[in-house]
Amino acid sequence: LKAREDEDIMVTAAAMLAMRKKAGAAGNFLLCSPPLLLLPVLMMSSSSLAFRAPTGGLSLLGSKSAVQKLAPGGPMRLGLGRERKGGRLQSLQMSASAVDVLKELGIDRVHRDVPRLRFAPSPTGSLHVGGARTALYNYLMAKKLGGKFVLRIEDTDLARSTKESENSMIADLKWLGLDWDEGPYVGGPANLYRQSERNDIYVKMAKKLWDMGFAYPCFCTEEELEEKRKAAEQDGSKVAYDGTWRDADPAEVKRRLDAGDPYTIRFKVPKGKVVTIHDIVRGRISWDVEATLGDFILLRSNGVPVYNFCVAVDDALMGITTVARAEEHLTNTIRQVLVLEALGFNIPEYAHCSLILGEDRSKLSKRHGATSCNQFREQGFLPDAMINYLALLGWNDGTDKDIYSREELIASFDLNRVTPSPAMFDMQKLKWINGQHLRAMKKEEFLPLMAEAMMREKVIGHADEEFLDHVAGMVQEKCDLVNDASSILQTVLDFQLEETSKTEEAKEILGDDFKALADKIIEEFNSNAIPTNPSPTFSDDFKQWVNKLGKSTGRKGKKLFMPVRLALTGNLAGPDIGAQIMTVGMAERVQAKHVDMKTRIEMLKKFVNDNAEMISSAAASIETSSSKSVSDDMLSQKIIETIARLAPPQQRIVLQQAESLLKEAGGADAAQAPAARPSSDGRVLDRSGNVEPVTRLDIRVGKIVSCEKHPDADALYLEQIDVGDAEGPRQVISGLANFIPLEEMQGRLVTVLCNLKPVKMRGIMSSGMVLCGSNEEHTKVELLEPPEGAVPGEHLMLESFGVMKPTPEDAVLKSKSQQGVWKMVAPDMKLNSKGEATYNGKKFTTSSGALTCKSLKDCNIG
Repeated sequence: LKAREDEDIMVTAAAMLAMRKKAGAAGNFLLCSPPLLLLPVLMMSSSSLAFRAPTGGLSLLGSKSAVQKLAPGGPMRLGLGRERKGGRLQSLQMSASAVDVLKELGIDRVHRDVPRLRFAPSPTGSLHVGGARTALYNYLMAKKLGGKFVLRIEDTDLARSTKESENSMIADLKWLGLDWDEGPYVGGPANLYRQSERNDIYVKMAKKLWDMGFAYPCFCTEEELEEKRKAAEQDGSKVAYDGTWRDADPAEVKRRLDAGDPYTIRFKVPKGKVVTIHDIVRGRISWDVEATLGDFILLRSNGVPVYNFCVAVDDALMGITTVARAEEHLTNTIRQVLVLEALGFNIPEYAHCSLILGEDRSKLSKRHGATSCNQFREQGFLPDAMINYLALLGWNDGTDKDIYSREELIASFDLNRVTPSPAMFDMQKLKWINGQHLRAMKKEEFLPLMAEAMMREKVIGHADEEFLDHVAGMVQEKCDLVNDASSILQTVLDFQLEETSKTEEAKEILGDDFKALADKIIEEFNSNAIPTNPSPTFSDDFKQWVNKLGKSTGRKGKKLFMPVRLALTGNLAGPDIGAQIMTVGMAERVQAKHVDMKTRIEMLKKFVNDNAEMISSAAASIETSSSKSVSDDMLSQKIIETIARLAPPQQRIVLQQAESLLKEAGGADAAQAPAARPSSDGRVLDRSGNVEPVTRLDIRVGKIVSCEKHPDADALYLEQIDVGDAEGPRQVISGLANFIPLEEMQGRLVTVLCNLKPVKMRGIMSSGMVLCGSNEEHTKVELLEPPEGAVPGEHLMLESFGVMKPTPEDAVLKSKSQQGVWKMVAPDMKLNSKGEATYNGKKFTTSSGALTCKSLKDCNIG
């Protein structure tokens, strides 16, 4: 605090912000010198600090250099809203005139001795995400400041308000965990928290304003008002009440009153009045009142008070210090401030938060899908994930953090960091956040939620602790929503072998001598060699059986596990095979409809017998595609691709056979000299003995698991891509939002450069680059797509070079010299005249063929 020469104390926003880090909750003091003063801190928020003036009084310099006197011993607050260069003084103590009015009317009030924030919904429908966010912001701020979170039901719209809607909103708030300190069902110092219960208060207040000269009776009929509206519209003038009864003859007013004519009570808007607020979110806002509205109604002719009048009175009597609400209420502030000022009540601080938009940038509504909290609850969203996501719709703490616990939100939240720009509701990001929270839950927390969903959807008939514990461990890591657990379990219990066999993914598996393996599995089952009965050692027993099966059939890896998965589960994806078989064995315990193992084996036997022609056709298709259909000029490349898929012992056999054939054909002189050769450490060298830069790149086939818009950049996509990493999908950000629709990105096979140094793009880390083709003007961009059948995680092959796997030193290109590798390679990455990806004319391929763009040819890759 800086002293002036006359020993007044000048408080600036900058000084208060500096002290705010040191001054905490009640019990701290501000030290002012000269003169030496200790000012007790009453309360503090992100935008204001309250203190008690010394006994002798104190003068403070406000934001416009106007000296304001503080009453001796009176509580005061200095506001520090956005875009203020100086502080704004507000008295926390109600004016003497207001106190007298309340005493005269016999109305109690709640003192503003702590921060008090409120959520005041109208019970005319369900609690939608916009209302839930408003409730959350008020709840977080109240909890952070050690204040009170007040719930008030604004049910003055008698025609639309229903008890059912109120009960629904109450249930949603409880589900979200936004427990209120005062309000319906919990009580509080205001006693009544429904506006429908406070009608007597509003009537008294309206008539007091009339007595004080701030309001007057209006005897205009609806027909007269309608004529005035039409006349104003025809003249092109402002449609507002013209003040017919504002300065009416008192004798005429008395005559009409004595005659019992119906009337409304209207507020007398002051001439030349300007209402100014310092909004925490939007800064200083001013309205020319006369140019904005006419004399407005406080009390209807039927005695029912008007919404804005009730809000102003309730905020004052309930001691509300801060009003955080949606921006659609911004113009309501004018009427409310006028009423508060007329009655001598304190003006609360306001924070008007932006609208929430749908993905098409229109106001979020039912046509965008689920918008009510109950719908999200029924879909399997978690309350902690909902409040996490809702908090981020217009607020951030200045970091790149996305996942917050409830406690972290309370500690971090600040209304001063709420943005005035509209927020876009992104369902994909909400699901992602929900998945993060769900997978972070302890199994004992997840299990009852999962059980409730499975019972509700009738996937299981009743609960069994051992069964549910096993299933929770099997499905939790694969769920984004609680309800996903039911879908996964249903798939595990079903056996859709016939349907799965018709997919393109199954063709390669069926063609790889599937009948022989199926016959072996059937034989093993009939001899009781396959573990099927649940036991503590089931997982190990099943793994041992699979390993023995692999040795007896000469299969391993994908060539073993995929046909076993298809044969025993009827699907090509999902949880661990053994975990699925154990689940099937336990299904009877919970009365779940399922296909048992005996029936599965019978169905498998029938399938291979009935579909011998289809299986043979699949095998022939693979043989044809791998040899007969390959042109002579591509034959050597196809050989490289095929051998790369074999295990090392098999590759040695092929090498010996190739060397033998080469010797028979006339030796090495008959072969064309290679363009590249290996170094002693296995790296590929060019003709000059330097390492070929392209071989230092880790380019793989990837599959987009999920894709969403970047929360802070409309031109960017945030993708989770499976590139075969053991840790799971990696996060990659690409600038494709302006070229490829979001729905076309989901599930696509893509080509990913994986060993670039991770970088932040608009605050979010990206670990890779999706390769695309583009024309010279960069007006057309298309994904560089691997062919159908390519496997996520496989490394690209380059003609004459073989499979490109960088050395451990190049696992991540971090150093300056390493970061230059892509710059050296990129200019020579092209699409040829067939649209195929090449480097210096040599073709990139996968195990299933070349990489291409949808329509682009003869252009750049990047």
